[in-house]
Amino acid sequence: MEISSSNLTLQISLVDINALKPHEEVIDHLVKSLSEAMKVQNVVRDPLIVDQERHVILDGMHRYSSLKLLGCRFAPCCLVEYSNPAIKIGSWFRLFRVNEAEELARKVMPDSEITHFKLDMSIKQLDPDYHTLILTKNGSRFSLQQSRSPTEFTRTAITLEKAIVALGHHVDYQTEEVALESLKSGKVDLVIRVPIFTKQQITDFGIHGALLPHKVTRHVIPSRPLRIDIPLDMLTKQGLSEQEANRNLDELLSARPIQERSPGSVVDGRRYEEQTMIFNS
Repeated sequence: MEISSSNLTLQISLVDINALKPHEEVIDHLVKSLSEAMKVQNVVRDPLIVDQERHVILDGMHRYSSLKLLGCRFAPCCLVEYSNPAIKIGSWFRLFRVNEAEELARKVMPDSEITHFKLDMSIKQLDPDYHTLILTKNGSRFSLQQSRSPTEFTRTAITLEKAIVALGHHVDYQTEEVALESLKSGKVDLVIRVPIFTKQQITDFGIHGALLPHKVTRHVIPSRPLRIDIPLDMLTKQGLSEQEANRNLDELLSARPIQERSPGSVVDGRRYEEQTMIFNS
């Protein structure tokens, strides 16, 4: 089923699950709980967002792994032209409320790899460079050695996140803009920065199976289809070709009206930066 929205065409299709390529790791217990929920509901609520040319999964790694765990032959996907400049990439910063943020940063950062200095500028003027890893609300900045690659930088960031969580602190994931605004306003005390990768890098990760850690990349597309509610038996049925499965999908979805919601809307407890297109039952 094809949907035209804004300056992007979306193709909702069932794709052979073995043809899909994730670019991020998953958390096993989340995969298990999601697969159990899918089994109880007997539907897949939202499609994966997938590069139509290379079949790299841009969003929905846990749904993909849950479908594989349930023995699905097909996965419901929203296929997009990844090269379209309307599709944007960001990252997920890690936010913490902690006491003595500078002391905590020094505790978890490896001394041999860290450069620490306090900014002369106010936090509202901060534009962190590539190597900045930790920011605190009083303007301190901790950076890695510049020889580190983006992938190594990311692995270090996730290691520090886990170290802080292991000390009993809760982590929150937010966009770059929200993270810096939260530092400015004093809502959080410490932020771990994660770099933004290029589309080519993300495609290469998927093709070569060199997975990034969980929840690193953040894709924003102009419109996102939600609540397609595809029955599991449509995805697991044996002896059905991909072409036949997609004819069944088109028949199912074409009978359902679509409600459009503006960017910033909350759907099923999640706020979406992009426009959402909700399939009503």
